[in-house]
Amino acid sequence: MNLGSSLEIRQTRTLAMTAQLRQAIGMLQFNNAELRAFVAREVQKNPLLEMRLAGGAGPGDGARSAASGRAPDTPGPGVRMDMAGAIPAAPASLVEHVARQIGIAIRDPRRRRIAFAFLEALEPYGWLGRDVGGIAAGCGCTPAEAEEVLSVLQGFEPAGLFARSLEECLRLQAQDQDVLDAVLSAMLARLDLVAQGDLELLAEFCGCAVADVAARLKILRGFDPKPGAAFGGDAQPLRAPDLILSEGANGWRVELNASTLPEVVVREDMVRDRDLRDAFVAEALATARSLKRAIEQRNANTLAVAAEIVRRQGAYLEDPAAHLVPLSLRDVAGAVSLHESTVSRITTGMTIDTPRGLMELRGFFCRGLPGAGEEGAVPVTLIRGRIAEMIRAEAPARPLSDEGITALLRREGIEIQRRTVAKYRAMMGIPGSSARRRTGRARPAP
Repeated sequence: MNLGSSLEIRQTRTLAMTAQLRQAIGMLQFNNAELRAFVAREVQKNPLLEMRLAGGAGPGDGARSAASGRAPDTPGPGVRMDMAGAIPAAPASLVEHVARQIGIAIRDPRRRRIAFAFLEALEPYGWLGRDVGGIAAGCGCTPAEAEEVLSVLQGFEPAGLFARSLEECLRLQAQDQDVLDAVLSAMLARLDLVAQGDLELLAEFCGCAVADVAARLKILRGFDPKPGAAFGGDAQPLRAPDLILSEGANGWRVELNASTLPEVVVREDMVRDRDLRDAFVAEALATARSLKRAIEQRNANTLAVAAEIVRRQGAYLEDPAAHLVPLSLRDVAGAVSLHESTVSRITTGMTIDTPRGLMELRGFFCRGLPGAGEEGAVPVTLIRGRIAEMIRAEAPARPLSDEGITALLRREGIEIQRRTVAKYRAMMGIPGSSARRRTGRARPAP
């Protein structure tokens, strides 16, 4: 073996995470209030920075806006450059995750207000932290009405949210996975025996073989007793919208809310040429300019993403009876030439005032199932609406089972499973066929 040394020249390209780049990436996920707080802190550190609020300025007075059919005006070359694409996006918080589902599943304003009251009582690990009676009293509704809204919330993903006990949390997950039978139900009623691990005593209580209990115990161990713990972030207080949607002669117009958006002014008039010889002054000026550019980039990208989302979901905004069309982060990212993680950052926690009320940008994204839709996919919201229509049209004495609804949907070209039908039915607060047969009617969907 011959050992020796050699000299090679290699050319590599890497993305350097400078302080300015980290700052620009961080500001992508700021809502207007968070951005204003951040700029206020920077102003305290930098004498060459000044923050102003545009107040009620309109589009002609410096308020930033974009038409939904075209990209917004960019503040300068390079502003739309996507430098954050290679950085993983921060996960949505539990509150944001649930709020998006409320926006999609609950249309009635009164029920939506009750749903958000439940959301305020949601513990970080996913359980309900207050009793239903107290929440109902705070909302000025009956406990029965609050229970109806709670049944919708308990159908949200991940399964087990809004449970009032460990038993209910595990039972919701068993229902979601369609594995809740008589044996498992009996075991959930005696979790004290499950904790003891006495399979023979459990088998005697459940009236089955030990092998049956062991099989269900394996299923139970796969459930998550704290379904909300996987989410990060804290609950966000109610606040003014970050974006405002209005309809003009040329279609929808998206604007950044000038009343909450900070404007950064670099006080270049305070700097003389000889002052730049001072290291502190030179650094302060460079930092101020960098912050201004980063905010302009954040605003331009936010408008571009929001305008594209509005363009895609225009029918939903125009017609109260319309449903969201299937839309993903990838769809929007490709249209505005940004990375998916950048779009994820921008839409997380960003709110917009629409004709349908205050919504999160994330609320416009919608999954689809394989079917005969225009783009080969049928939006989930449309499928839920179709399920509700079928149930409303059923004969009270012969209500449709989940299997029957599944078969009808498949005849319409929608590939769906029975458990998915059961899940969507529960999310709308509609009881099962046996309960509907007893009452003679379906509970109205929210």
